[in-house]
Amino acid sequence: MAVDDRGPQLAAVTLFFLGLAALTVSLRCYVRLYILKVFQVEDWLAVASMACFVAYATIVMQSISYGAGKHLDVVPAEQIPLALKARWAGELSYVVTSMFTKFTVGIFLLRICSRAWQRSLLCTTLLVCLIYHVFYTFLAAFQCQPVSFYWLKYTPGAVGKCWSDDMVIGCTYVAAALNAMADWILGLLPIALVQNLGLSRRSKVLVSGTLALGSIASSATIVRIPYIWQLTQPGDFMYEFTDLAIWSTAEVGFGIVASSMATLRPLVRRVLGGTASSPSLRSRSFSLSRHRSHSYTSRPFHYSWRRSGTVAVRHSRTQSGSPKEECYRIGSWRRESKGEGESEPKMPELVRIREMRVQGCG
Repeated sequence: MAVDDRGPQLAAVTLFFLGLAALTVSLRCYVRLYILKVFQVEDWLAVASMACFVAYATIVMQSISYGAGKHLDVVPAEQIPLALKARWAGELSYVVTSMFTKFTVGIFLLRICSRAWQRSLLCTTLLVCLIYHVFYTFLAAFQCQPVSFYWLKYTPGAVGKCWSDDMVIGCTYVAAALNAMADWILGLLPIALVQNLGLSRRSKVLVSGTLALGSIASSATIVRIPYIWQLTQPGDFMYEFTDLAIWSTAEVGFGIVASSMATLRPLVRRVLGGTASSPSLRSRSFSLSRHRSHSYTSRPFHYSWRRSGTVAVRHSRTQSGSPKEECYRIGSWRRESKGEGESEPKMPELVRIREMRVQGCG
């Protein structure tokens, strides 16, 4: 009779998400370092998330070699403590990976938020996640006294105690609910962020859809919830823990992939032939009332821009050495109000748009 072994299923899921996450994070690093030439806090967090996920995947593969996914009666007795020790380490790496992933997305969104309620919502979400993840990490690490009793509890002669199963399961359900809530907030908030941007409807759909990929991770979190009971299953725990392990892997894998795909738009635009064909760049409107550092006036101005026909964008980028700069010619402009005694400022023929600020370009 063939042995019912779900280890290969767990290994396939783990290797699939490990490869996909490694690819997207590598592309993210390429975009940030070689196209945008900037590497910020959220990018380092993405690298940290990937490193933790590599450690998690290594632990999962090691636990499979010790018999994870097999029925308990076919696993050698000497391998059971090794498999449980790998599970203990896997729980810790899962929690840390999940926390880094959420901060990767959250800090990225904080950079593009323009309204106070959006920033407050993001900061509150990240703070709650940080506090509970730190608490849950200590819970998972020290749920048994001594700590080694977690993987030695089925060994004859082992002495120790663990917290009640109800407490561990209850805290795990709360953690899953908070993860799902945070993923939905981080996934759906980008829809509100792009509403006031001067983009075409097609561009808004593409941008918000890309940024909202994080909501996929929340779906994996929700699917994972019915299997949490397997965490403290005393019966055939080597076999029945497999569903929870698979969906935990999918959750953090989806999160890392989604957080990195949101940064790959510059690479897609370069592969598809640059930005000249993008309809959203042919006509743009900007309000300079937000940029108090503008050298001409602090009063509100509205401009209508069109791409300069005399200074090519590609040439301007090469000349200035920064891929984040683009030059446009002023088509028309008007001033909302003019105070008595004020003179009309002389506007530049070309302007440069760089990091949401408008400066003279010639």
